[in-house]
Amino acid sequence: MWQLLGNAATLTGVDPLRLITMIGQAARTARHNKSDCEHLAHRVEDLAELLTISWSVGGGPVEAAEARTLAALGETLAEAHELVVSCQAHHCLAYNLFTAHRQSERFKDVDNKITSCLHNFTLVTHIVINRRLDGLMMHTNNAHRDMTTMAEPAAEAEEFTLAEIAVATNDFAVVLSAGDSGTVYKGKLHDGREVAVKRLRRCDSAEEAAFDTELDILSPLRHGNIVRLVGWCADDDGERIVVTKLMSNGSLHDHLHGRHSSPVTLTWKARVEVLLGAARGVRYLHRRAMPAHVIHGGVTSTHILLDDDASAALAGFGGSVWRTAGVESQPLSMAAIAGGGAAYGYADPELIGTGMIKPASDVYSLGVVMLETLTGKPAMVTVWDERSSAMATMTLVSFALPSVRAGRLVDVLDRRPVAEPTAWQLEPLQLVASLAVQCLCINGDDRPGVLEVVVNLEHALELICGRGHF
Repeated sequence: MWQLLGNAATLTGVDPLRLITMIGQAARTARHNKSDCEHLAHRVEDLAELLTISWSVGGGPVEAAEARTLAALGETLAEAHELVVSCQAHHCLAYNLFTAHRQSERFKDVDNKITSCLHNFTLVTHIVINRRLDGLMMHTNNAHRDMTTMAEPAAEAEEFTLAEIAVATNDFAVVLSAGDSGTVYKGKLHDGREVAVKRLRRCDSAEEAAFDTELDILSPLRHGNIVRLVGWCADDDGERIVVTKLMSNGSLHDHLHGRHSSPVTLTWKARVEVLLGAARGVRYLHRRAMPAHVIHGGVTSTHILLDDDASAALAGFGGSVWRTAGVESQPLSMAAIAGGGAAYGYADPELIGTGMIKPASDVYSLGVVMLETLTGKPAMVTVWDERSSAMATMTLVSFALPSVRAGRLVDVLDRRPVAEPTAWQLEPLQLVASLAVQCLCINGDDRPGVLEVVVNLEHALELICGRGHF
């Protein structure tokens, strides 16, 4: 990914995705014209979508049309960044009175330039994609490793009878996991496909709504970092079963906290790859899911599943919601509450306090998973309490975040991958830790967008790969 960005950086004098990330950061701390700054940040995120799509299918020489478009893009992003940064400064009343109109006109001008860039980049990308179809077909075999995973052809989810499910699971013989909402079994369909069969406990009306919502949301989703819906079963006796593609390597939680070692346990490269896959999945939900964007609402290490190659896919959509257009946050529905949502220790404090969910709620939960991955400790930990002279349970955030904020990551770092990490090895891990701190801000508006999360995890992974794949 970062090698592909080199061409753009050479042509424009800037690294576009990093500059887009910086615009988002500056917008969150703007003192003036905050709504205009946030609007601009959202607009340049649209540019990021086109950039990642274009580069994911590119790799050939930059053509003249691309060069001109990238040059205009670089100028527009630089101007947008300068404008947003200027809104962070303290200004006197006289300055504000005399410059308010000019500032407003500058925002309109930059907004128009972004619209032009979007139009031109869409056109150029379309041309380039058509010229590079052979490269595109080769690329899609490894698409899950790129920032934007290409969609697979849509397939209709199947309706199964309970008898068919019983045959597929050998009468519910092999349990993969069990929780409050139901039990997941291993199955094999008549055509040889291996599946995970989630049999929900007998449900009331709210849980019935959560079942319907999960099917409704999962059905159209097509992304390499989202678990694939295969089908369902719903009969008159109250059986409610969700069938998904089997992720044969268990969950991130299993690997971090289980008894057996694995590449995810023993290497930081594998751990950051899993984090990156999960973040890409959330990014898809927030910005690309159709027919509407989705807030997952239940990101946990248990809901990050791994396949044979340890590629990550998000599961656990019982607490997910369609995002309401045009609003920053929305009430959490009873169906979402019944569907589980984020477990205690992962849940956004703002969501707990207000009952309102927003994309930043998923970012908070991702921050907890990052902390869990760095420390190797679960979201709820048991520690010795000096005041009560007894063992006490507390959240991982309360336990580990003070050390990370104080620059003492080594005090809480999991030593299984590297017993005594060098300063060189600690640098990318510190990058992930700093990202986790930002994601765990109490105020949701202070958290980074998920694009920023993806970009920083990409960078951390590049550093790890460049330093010996430790």
